[in-house]
Amino acid sequence: MHSAGLRSSLQVAGLVVGIVFGSSASAQEPELLITGGNDRLQANIRAHVTLPDLDCDASAVRLGRFLPGIRQSIVRAARALGYYHLEQQSRFEAAESCWRLHVEVEPGAPVLVGEVNVAVASDAELFTSQLQQLPLQTGQQLDQGAYERIKTNLSARAIEQGFFDARFSRSELQLDLVNNTATVDMLFNPGERYRIGAVNIQELPALSEEFINRFLEFAPGDYYSSESLLAMRNSLNSSHYFSSVSVSPLINQASNNEVPVNISLSMRPQRVYATGLGMTTDIGPRVRFDYENRYRNRSGHNIIGNMGLSPVQQNLDIGYGIPLADPATESLKLSVGFLAEDTDTFRNESTRVGATYSFINSWNWRQHYFLNLQHDESDISGETLTADFVIPGVSMDRTSANDVLYPTRGWRLFGELKGASDTLLSSESFLQLNFSGKLIQSVGSGRVLLRFDAGTTLANDLDRLPTSIRYFSGGDQTVRGYKYESLGPVNDAGEVVGGKHKLAMSVEYDFPISESWKLAVFADAGNAFNAFDDYELKTGAGLGVRWLSPIGPIRVDLASALDNDNKVRLHITMGPDL
Repeated sequence: MHSAGLRSSLQVAGLVVGIVFGSSASAQEPELLITGGNDRLQANIRAHVTLPDLDCDASAVRLGRFLPGIRQSIVRAARALGYYHLEQQSRFEAAESCWRLHVEVEPGAPVLVGEVNVAVASDAELFTSQLQQLPLQTGQQLDQGAYERIKTNLSARAIEQGFFDARFSRSELQLDLVNNTATVDMLFNPGERYRIGAVNIQELPALSEEFINRFLEFAPGDYYSSESLLAMRNSLNSSHYFSSVSVSPLINQASNNEVPVNISLSMRPQRVYATGLGMTTDIGPRVRFDYENRYRNRSGHNIIGNMGLSPVQQNLDIGYGIPLADPATESLKLSVGFLAEDTDTFRNESTRVGATYSFINSWNWRQHYFLNLQHDESDISGETLTADFVIPGVSMDRTSANDVLYPTRGWRLFGELKGASDTLLSSESFLQLNFSGKLIQSVGSGRVLLRFDAGTTLANDLDRLPTSIRYFSGGDQTVRGYKYESLGPVNDAGEVVGGKHKLAMSVEYDFPISESWKLAVFADAGNAFNAFDDYELKTGAGLGVRWLSPIGPIRVDLASALDNDNKVRLHITMGPDL
């Protein structure tokens, strides 16, 4: 009894050890060993060969039954890569505690591609890209996967362009194993191209059918194109009217070579109210109130209003938007606005009434033509100035980024030309050109951010222009380390009064220290001035931290003004990088 109990205890202990640590036998599995050939050939053999599902103690006889099928799989794997003269030795061997399949290959000379004749019987201009970028070219090693991709690419393009009856009249891969060459010969017949049939748009009480039709990139009778369907869906999605968009071509219901299209839409809420709190060093704590009526009527007119209150700035803006012929890209906006600024340098109140015509031009830039009636009351250096202007102008801008909130690659450019004349209901004449840009590029584990801002004014008497027309510098968006709008030409009393020109630039590098936090180093330079042959750029440099919050980056910077006093200033900003 004692001996039996001891044996049982040892068996249980062995079982526990086996479970915890695993026995060497159970850890062993069958192995596939390939020798000879290059890595690509070996990888393709592994992809084609399936080891028998047999235990490690399987007999040699049972294993041997699988060899004919395995050898055929190896031949297929080799021929797929152009090796038609491959020699192989495949056998099962005993390894440490399990069997393995040992495959020795001598690939021989590969078959090379000779002539490649791929033609499209009709509408060949629609297949230009596919014909010019064939994945198989003369002189290359034969790859049957690339040969199949030629057919796949042509067939996919045919479906995109509405050739639903396309077929290959001829598709041959001719082998000359004596000369070790292969000839590709294909003739692709797209057949007749289908057209768009009836377009059925879900009726919506909020917007008229005529208005929704203006989003369409096509009309019944146009040639079918999946690209135009996708462009229209994206256009509807990017508008502020719809919460969901479904564009469904009913190919299985095509009749007389016409494909009906169903469009289903769901409306976003009509009215939106929002409040928010923010903080920047330039203007201090700020409370914001926003209102939007996304579709005031069935023609898609909209109203947007916002108000902001801070110790430095108070603003009220109301805009009435009218979508035009292409509501996705073209609009007219009527607006009224009020802006009051009270800084250490000046005080200004500006009231504006204006109209802006916007569209996307042929270079894919957003272009604006505007006309503003503006009334300003300024107080600078103890002098009060009242001015009225009729200001026409044009601006263009474009942004490209791989991510909206935190791009690792992208750019933004903005240019504006505006002016006024004392012969056209204006107090003074001036002409002003503004230009700014930003570039973001990944470098190492972080990003380099480059920024510039430039402007110039032609005016007979700068002293008669309000502060809203003059240039100042310093602050979060120009030269960190200096107070908001504290840089520029000064009067005899040493007070900053603003200038005719401005120039600011910045270089910054930020890098991650965790998933949501980044550190940054930066240097800024800039100033406002009156003459290009007599100016001094003020510089600032510092360190910062970035928090990638759900609503966008929040930046906290400590910057030193690199002049005689070397003051250090805290800067807090938030919002997207571009």
